[in-house]
Amino acid sequence: TADDIAAAVGLPREVAVAELAATVEKGWAMSVDGRYLVVPDGTSAVHEYYAKFYGPLRGDAAIEGWFARFETLNDQFIRAVSDWQKNEEDEKAKAKVLKVVERLIKALGDIISAIPRYENYARRFTESVGRVDRGEREYVCGPSIDSVHTIWFELHEDILSVLGRPRDV
Repeated sequence: TADDIAAAVGLPREVAVAELAATVEKGWAMSVDGRYLVVPDGTSAVHEYYAKFYGPLRGDAAIEGWFARFETLNDQFIRAVSDWQKNEEDEKAKAKVLKVVERLIKALGDIISAIPRYENYARRFTESVGRVDRGEREYVCGPSIDSVHTIWFELHEDILSVLGRPRDV
């Protein structure tokens, strides 16, 4: 929704509404009952923008090194989430998920100077971890909320797009 997007990127709701309307007008997204979905032309437009804007970062040794560290954390995250999903009552599994997320939050500090908007990911992760710590277990993997799993997936897609890499199928 416009509210979700505004919160995720740190914009006033009115700005998100206007940008979403323009995106729908261009044929890059569709709106269904107040929820927005990027369509293939929108995905192409994002990738073109990323190639232009982030092109200088592609091949940068520091960014590549950060991505390699991220991939290691990603493997750990996948294993931890799988353990969590097998038994959501297991505090040890929850702690493993949150530990990996906290390591990623710290690692984001190393890339924020190159990609300042990644501060939003760190903020969103921190908020979701706080909710999990307060007993809102759905914020570990809930698919329709800003759970740590949802945010992780978005970040992974984002960094792949920044680097111009396809997602492994």
